[in-house]
Amino acid sequence: MKYGYYIDLNERGAFEADVRDEAGRTVYEVRAGTSLGEDESSLVDDGFMRHLQDLDGLATYLKSMGVLPEDADLMPMAEFEEALNDREEPDHAPGSTP
Repeated sequence: MKYGYYIDLNERGAFEADVRDEAGRTVYEVRAGTSLGEDESSLVDDGFMRHLQDLDGLATYLKSMGVLPEDADLMPMAEFEEALNDREEPDHAPGSTP
């Protein structure tokens, strides 16, 4: 199963992102900087991610927590959406016989 990493806010010290499944449902939220609560730490601060776009680190963490299945493929938003669109396109040209 494929999952997409969407960066929703990345400015002025605030960072918010989410991981979405193929149906578009958010399965996990990532926050850092001023987007964190007073007693919260980020996955980067805790050492699970090297930086806020470290998808390998995030995928490893989410799989270890049972949020993602072991065979999940976590990809950046653009790549994820392209993969979903490719799957929806027909295998034949318009007007041709399938």
